Amino acid sequence: MKPTSCVLGIDLGTSAIKLVAVSSDGRVIASARESYGATFTISGQAEQDCQHWLKALSVAAKKIESRLENKARVAGIALTGQMPTLVMLRDQRPVAPAITWQDSRADAWVSARVDNDLRREIYLKTGILIDGRYLAPMFQYHHRAKGYKASLILSAKDFLFHALTGLAVTDPSTASGYGLYNLQTKAWDLALCKLWDIDTEQLPSVESSSFRAPLSKRGRQLLGCALGTPVVLGCADSVAGVYALSGDKSLAHRATVLTGTSTVIMKCDSQPRWDRQSRYLITPFAVDGWFGCEADLLATGSAREWAAGIFLRRSNKKAQRALWQSAYAVAPGADGLFFTPYLAGGEQGVLWNPRLRGTLTGLTLDHDGARIARALIEGMCFEIRRCLKVFEEEGLLSHVRVAGWMAHTPEESQLLADITGWPVQAFAVGSPSAVGAALISCMVDHEKHFEKTKTFALSPSEQSQRYNEIYARYVAKFPTADTICNPVAYSNPNAPR
Repeated sequence: MKPTSCVLGIDLGTSAIKLVAVSSDGRVIASARESYGATFTISGQAEQDCQHWLKALSVAAKKIESRLENKARVAGIALTGQMPTLVMLRDQRPVAPAITWQDSRADAWVSARVDNDLRREIYLKTGILIDGRYLAPMFQYHHRAKGYKASLILSAKDFLFHALTGLAVTDPSTASGYGLYNLQTKAWDLALCKLWDIDTEQLPSVESSSFRAPLSKRGRQLLGCALGTPVVLGCADSVAGVYALSGDKSLAHRATVLTGTSTVIMKCDSQPRWDRQSRYLITPFAVDGWFGCEADLLATGSAREWAAGIFLRRSNKKAQRALWQSAYAVAPGADGLFFTPYLAGGEQGVLWNPRLRGTLTGLTLDHDGARIARALIEGMCFEIRRCLKVFEEEGLLSHVRVAGWMAHTPEESQLLADITGWPVQAFAVGSPSAVGAALISCMVDHEKHFEKTKTFALSPSEQSQRYNEIYARYVAKFPTADTICNPVAYSNPNAPR
């Protein structure tokens, strides 16, 4: 039966905007992707042009229209996007390029301004471990440096919602990226606003992920959809991606690994659980009353692209596949190589140190590109295991779900199972965050969607015991002691736990 209507899920990603059209019975009936670049001219800089986002959105929307089965009507639009990425508006227009989460220029300034006690206080209020990549300190740093005069501060996804509806609104998961959202009061924290010299009038209102508003005339011009089509606010890309694999059921006792430019590791719980050592984030989930324990590795997919660029003269997909296939054939341990995947500095899973850098140890003349690539994949999986072991301190995990590039290759999913020691369920979902956004719209049958989603299950193999030994050497060589927070046990009995 051909679909007559669909929901358009939109993911404003780091390197591209991804659109999926999901029918009411849960099938992805069309998809499109349009890339855009970023500016990295100055050390630590990572900026994007908001107009490039909107142009890419229009191009991708036209592709969707041409690919839709039976010219199905777009009955709703739902959003998600990269975060924290700062957009500053004045008179409804950006006053400067967007400053993305990859931008590290404010890191040192924030480290000097925030001591361990203040960092812990911010964590207990907001669930985030403040650094220079959150919107409030990012805005203050760049506002002070360049004198930007902004009447409105938005995250990337909220900018897109504003462009489509004319409203300045955010959701709790995206609000957490501002560094100002109090998890207990469910509102902007006035003391933190004062700390960063931000007026609450510069901030969007906070509504649930299911909040919706009609598509405006400008939005119609951008998307080509009917005026008044409901636009659903949606949530952070990490939350939407997890939602695409679970919906609002089966959230407990499972961890989700979402692999993209960066990698998200998240375990959901029915209450916020602050870590006494401040090692992970607390992120409001798309289901009211649920929260995610979240850790992020900043360079994973981007590290793979970097490695391919280093070892291949040609960067076409066939050559890249050949490189990774050769890496899969290398024995566990990569012939004595360890590769710590800290290629983007800053936030690295449960390690918090802006001075972290990628390291390659044990290198000899006998090592080739395949072995170095193998060591990189193993290093990513070692850091994912480090995060999962911390999450398990709050409750046992039954298995791990994975989506993104790691789920597209059985060899990599098997490696994740072998290194972590948990069974892995890999989901063949293209653009999981965009699909998750569509599901949050409540216009798609969740049960039918999950029935149609292809998955494959992998158990740890006989290599798992070997990897226990290699992992033990890895964490002994690259310990957690030198973290930016220098975390100590928090002895206040009234602190959230």
